[in-house]
Amino acid sequence: MQRLITEALRNQFDSTFRMAQVLVDVCPAEVWAASFHEVPFWQQMFHYVYYIDFWMRDKYDDGDWRTMIFDEAYTADLYAGSYEGLFISQEEMREYLNRIHVKTARIFDRLDDEKLGTSIVGDNQQYTYMDVISGQIRHIMYNIGYLNGILRERGLPESDWYAYNEPEG
Repeated sequence: MQRLITEALRNQFDSTFRMAQVLVDVCPAEVWAASFHEVPFWQQMFHYVYYIDFWMRDKYDDGDWRTMIFDEAYTADLYAGSYEGLFISQEEMREYLNRIHVKTARIFDRLDDEKLGTSIVGDNQQYTYMDVISGQIRHIMYNIGYLNGILRERGLPESDWYAYNEPEG
């Protein structure tokens, strides 16, 4: 069972995931609660964290996949319209991320290089473990870049680049 590619992918995913965790910590509370282009900062973060939880799962069936359940009023849809009365605190987001990280570590522990190319949806080769994981890395980084831009415009600290194979400066 070879794991060279699997471990390289895990390192990339974990580096990306760490940047998501740092983003929660560096965001001031007033920015966390504010809306930008009609979407609250916390909602933009919930959007991509929810999809990490959705796509990174043990089984791709109708079983429960959620690591933390919020009220059904919470949606990952950025264009839902009204977020009035809804709010996910930074502490709740940290807990959600921590729970997801336990799940993703377990998933990576069970993968190997051969299984990365295995279809998760029947014979559909567009949905392999590799596709799902690399797609999540791209989705997370897109959203971190967007949210970092909001922080940067305000002269605030942001979630700096983190890579597992580079010394921290």
